[in-house]
Amino acid sequence: MRGVQRVLFNSLLIRYPRRNESDERPSQMRITLSLALCAVLAVSGCARISDSRLNPMNWFGQSTSGQVTNAGELRPLVPENRATKIVDGRGLVQSVSSLFVERTPSGAIVRATGIVTGANPFNAQLVPVSLENGVYTFEFRVEASQTAGGRQSITAARALTMADLDGVRTIRVQSATNQRSSKR
Repeated sequence: MRGVQRVLFNSLLIRYPRRNESDERPSQMRITLSLALCAVLAVSGCARISDSRLNPMNWFGQSTSGQVTNAGELRPLVPENRATKIVDGRGLVQSVSSLFVERTPSGAIVRATGIVTGANPFNAQLVPVSLENGVYTFEFRVEASQTAGGRQSITAARALTMADLDGVRTIRVQSATNQRSSKR
């Protein structure tokens, strides 16, 4: 082993320090060389880490807006053979203005902000609709009074576990007029 080290050090034009074979303490040059090598390797990998999924800022990208395509083809949330059926009387928000997916140690938090016409919107919720082909789709539902009011914004969030996110590549939130999606 020492012969290999001497050949490597001599080929790199680094003077190999001669010392007593019984002395097993590492030399100062070995420590400095090892630290310098680690620092160079760490800095050279920074460009690749900034574009990878290891970077928490790149976990889900910016959300993009799109038109709702299949609003009339929504499947009911309650199976047909269920004895008790509860109908969700809340309506969809008018539009989704923003969507953020924030990583947590146990999964992710999906947070969406929507625009509602009417006074005093309340009971907002992101209701899961489907999980197909890696696309997890939610509807942004809210209750609002029928009295005249201005346009107001309301925010709803939903926590997802790692098991919920298994195989998910896109999270989509739908409203009455548009949808926003965030991709990995």
